[in-house]
Amino acid sequence: MLTSKRDYILRIIDEVDELLSRVIFQRSKNRPEDAMQSVVQAGERLFGLDANQLFQFTPEQQFVILTEHESPEIAGQKVLLFAALNAEAGKIYTTMGNPRMARSCLINALRFTLKAQASFPTENPPGYAPKVPDLLDALKDAPLDADTAALLSAERPTPNIEQPTPND
Repeated sequence: MLTSKRDYILRIIDEVDELLSRVIFQRSKNRPEDAMQSVVQAGERLFGLDANQLFQFTPEQQFVILTEHESPEIAGQKVLLFAALNAEAGKIYTTMGNPRMARSCLINALRFTLKAQASFPTENPPGYAPKVPDLLDALKDAPLDADTAALLSAERPTPNIEQPTPND
């Protein structure tokens, strides 16, 4: 039974990855409304929930839903897929002239990416995984909120600067 559940979840991940490709294509063809609808459809498929249900949860609750009872490999893939969907939604909102929603989605993409890297590290992240430097570049117009900055600091700790020791 575990193998069939794993196969089912991997099939869902593949379907969402295909929907993500559709989002990217639609956005590149200047069809932002279609692309946003595909983002919503992919989110519904990834979570197994209707959009009305999905968007009632906080990002922390969404993280738990994606990762609870999953192997680290599957949980990491699901979180990174959701991060990628948020990154695409951010780009779409930018195209649609909604900078507030764009920033919110890009912050979510960054937070989910950082959480996936911290909780489910992998040597070879999937191709759809958002790149932290790209997200930071897209968010450079305003400072990060404290929670996101803390996640980023945990990912990239500041180097320890050795204090000189007094000579006796």
